[in-house]
Amino acid sequence: MKIKKTVNKTASSAPAVGGATIADRFKLDADEPQKKAGPAAKSTAAAFYTALAALVTIGVLTFILYKHWEFLMPA
Repeated sequence: MKIKKTVNKTASSAPAVGGATIADRFKLDADEPQKKAGPAAKSTAAAFYTALAALVTIGVLTFILYKHWEFLMPA
């Protein structure tokens, strides 16, 4: 988003009152077109799939530890 620059006003116009002077200086331009997915989308997907693989690994290891504990306990 771009910050709009204020237009120079003539001396005859009255200055804005209160916070309007500050607010006019920092209006954001919302008409900017959306960009295509870039490197951020690729890194987000990589992080998601890595987290999914870690979750599966934790699940498998938990299952193995449980079965091992079940094996060690006398019936």
